[in-house]
Amino acid sequence: MRTSWIRRPPPIGQSSIGRSFRRLSPPIQGAIWMVMAATCFTAMLSTIRFVAQDLHPFEIAFFRYLVTMIWMAPTLIRFLRTTGLAVPHKGLYGMRALFGGISTLAWFYGVPFMPLSDAIAINFTAPLWATVFAALILHEIVRLRRWSAVILGFAGVLIVLRPGFVEVSDAALILLLASAAWGSQHIVLKMLSRTEPVNVIVAMHAIMLLPLTFIASLFFWTTPTVDNLIWLAGMGTLGTLGHIFLTRAFAAADASIVLPFDFAKMPIAVLIGWFVFGEPTDVWTWVGATVIVASTGYIARREAQIARLAAAEIGRTKGSVATGPAS
Repeated sequence: MRTSWIRRPPPIGQSSIGRSFRRLSPPIQGAIWMVMAATCFTAMLSTIRFVAQDLHPFEIAFFRYLVTMIWMAPTLIRFLRTTGLAVPHKGLYGMRALFGGISTLAWFYGVPFMPLSDAIAINFTAPLWATVFAALILHEIVRLRRWSAVILGFAGVLIVLRPGFVEVSDAALILLLASAAWGSQHIVLKMLSRTEPVNVIVAMHAIMLLPLTFIASLFFWTTPTVDNLIWLAGMGTLGTLGHIFLTRAFAAADASIVLPFDFAKMPIAVLIGWFVFGEPTDVWTWVGATVIVASTGYIARREAQIARLAAAEIGRTKGSVATGPAS
């Protein structure tokens, strides 16, 4: 019997939703990708608590990247068939893996011991750290207004943590380390997203971090139960989608446009913390998070302005050379 009358759904990229999405302007696309990334990452962090009582955070991190490798294996195989072992930008991939590994291990170690909304508020400092390290390591010129925004952002952290009024936990300090490493890998991610395919960036990140997290997990290994494996699979899937969406956001639009939408993590974290874990969120967390996001948004805006001015200057220089006297 012929079944030609059965209509198969088109691939997502060719569906009406995909076509409508591609017709949107790049800034709107970037904003949507960033909100989707924020949702996935916040949900991923919440799943850690369901397995943290049974498994060490380092083992959880290993399974997170193992699941990513399983999802991204087809992409990685196709990529390696094309390039062989001559993977371009090995140094950048290695730097991102180093910073990403430190960030992941620190995040997974600290998140189970803090309210989810406070952890997310600290996470917003990543762009501040990126600015600091860009100045110290890459020797980028950071002028007074951007340094003022950095100082204001870290003042927002003090509002959230309120040292001297409440005890600052070790988990909070560990999460600050995680945010510093995450901000550093943002610099490398932006460099890679200019030339490398999104799925390849995510796959290479996982393949480099898989052995690192595996070695770390061996010192604390506990055989996971079936329930643990289900939560770990969900966590790894959410983390993989989050990295894909984040990379697409940076590829679609300037950081100044997409970074403010990362604030979507805050209401999502509050809702999950309240309904799932029964965690109240005080007004100081909201105030501090708002200050941090405002400062990071200003920094991103200034970076975009500087980039546009630099591009315009290069264009003027090329124009003056092209119209100069013939030799």
